[in-house]
Amino acid sequence: MDKKLPVLVVDDEESLLQVIREALEGYGYRVDTATNCRDALSQIRHTPYEMVILDLLLPDMNGFVLSQEIGRIRPRLKERILFISAVLFGQTTVDHLNAMGAGFLSKPFETTSLVQAVNRISGLTPTA
Repeated sequence: MDKKLPVLVVDDEESLLQVIREALEGYGYRVDTATNCRDALSQIRHTPYEMVILDLLLPDMNGFVLSQEIGRIRPRLKERILFISAVLFGQTTVDHLNAMGAGFLSKPFETTSLVQAVNRISGLTPTA
């Protein structure tokens, strides 16, 4: 039996979580979601995700800080994070993300760009 690759998506926009879930599940990923950092950390502790899609601006914690906590709990996920944000960042921030080994997509994004980034960062091919 084929196993779907687990991905956690953390964003406080419920409608965006649904769009991302539908897009990735259509490409064979299993998607869990969290709307805040507390829930995301709980899920990270209990589920071995292949990667995390993480909004940079969350109501209870900065996405960079959350990514550091994720890396502490599950070190192999540290380089398997795709940051998403509607805020435009300068080259210094983009360089910092690249140095971390993370990806970045500006909201709004095309679902094809999302799927390509997830495939690249996860380094794995999901099963449909």
